[in-house]
Amino acid sequence: MLAVRLRRNGSAGAISADLAVPRSHAHTILAKGGTGYKRPRQFSGFLPFVCEVAMRGLLMSGCLVAAGLTAGMAFAAEPAPLRESLTLHADFDGGFDAGFARGDKRIHTATTLMRTDGQPGQRRPEVVLVPNGGRHGDSLRFQKTSPLVIYYPAARNIDWRPDDWSGTLSLWLKLSVPDELPPDYADPIQITDKKWDDASFFFDFSKDERPRHFRFGVFSDFKVWNPANTPWEKIAVKDRPMIVHENPPFQKTRWTHLVATWSHYNTGRPDAEARMYVDGQLHGTLKGKQTLSWDPDKTAIMLGIAYVGEFDELSLFDRALSAEEVRQLHELPTGVGALYR
Repeated sequence: MLAVRLRRNGSAGAISADLAVPRSHAHTILAKGGTGYKRPRQFSGFLPFVCEVAMRGLLMSGCLVAAGLTAGMAFAAEPAPLRESLTLHADFDGGFDAGFARGDKRIHTATTLMRTDGQPGQRRPEVVLVPNGGRHGDSLRFQKTSPLVIYYPAARNIDWRPDDWSGTLSLWLKLSVPDELPPDYADPIQITDKKWDDASFFFDFSKDERPRHFRFGVFSDFKVWNPANTPWEKIAVKDRPMIVHENPPFQKTRWTHLVATWSHYNTGRPDAEARMYVDGQLHGTLKGKQTLSWDPDKTAIMLGIAYVGEFDELSLFDRALSAEEVRQLHELPTGVGALYR
C-alpha cells in the first residue's frame, strides 16, 4: 500500500512529497531544483518534478498518486489563477461590448453622469475603434469630450462585497497629455453609484499642475472620509485620499499600463490598503480604513469622462493581485483575452 504525504517547504509555497511504503521498500520523492534532486520546486496546478524511486514498479504509480493529490489540493496561501479571478475584460477588438463578463457585457450610454436614462449601446459618435491600434488588437479612441457617458454596469462585473472586499483594476492608455487633454480634470475611468467624491474609484489627470499629475482616487463614503464637509480646495493635498504620480510617463507613441488594487475594504479595520502600479511597478500605496457603500445595480464603470486619448485592455479581478501577478499581467504577450479564449 502507498501513502502519500505532501508538505509545504518555506514561505515560497514549494511542495515536496513522500511515499510511505514498507521498511524494505524505502524510497524518496523529491522535487528537482538547481542541480541534483535536493530542493523542492514551486508548482502551480501540476507537479513539475521528477520522481526517484528505488523500488521497481513504484516510479510510475508513486508519481501519479502524488500528482493527482497535488493537483486536487487547494492551499489557502496559493492565489487563484488570473483566469479564475477575472470578472470583466473589454479589449475593444471589433466592438464595444466586453469580451468576458460575469455580469452584463454590453456597453451602455447615458446623457449625464447620473445615468438615469442609460441604455445598451454605444452612442457617442466621437468615440471610435482604432483597428490594429491597440496594445493588443484594436483599441478605443476618445476623439473629443462629450456630456454623454458610456459605461458597463458594475453588478457582478465588480465583485463588490459589503465586508472584506478586495479587487484589481487594470487598463492601458496612450496619449500626449499636453497636446490632447482638455484643461479640466479628465477621468479615463470612474467607478461609483453616486459621484466622484462619494464611494468612488477613479484614475484621473489633475488640471493645475505642470506636468499634470496622474492620480488614483480612493474615496470612501463622503461622510466617512470628509465628516466635516470641508471644501475640496481647503483639504491639504496630503490628506486627500489619492495616490499621485507627479510625472507620469504617458506618450503619444507608447502604451502605459495602469493597475490599481485594493484589499480589506469595508471591514472597519485600519488594515485596508490600495496600491497603484505603473508599467508593472509599484508607484504608491494608501493605507487606512475604507468604506464604500455601493448599490451594485446602480454602480457603473464609466469610461472617458472629459478624457481624450486612446484606451485599451480594461480588466477587473475579484481579488487584489500580488506584485508578481501585476508584472505577469503587464507582460502577457497577447493580452488578457488569452486567459479565457
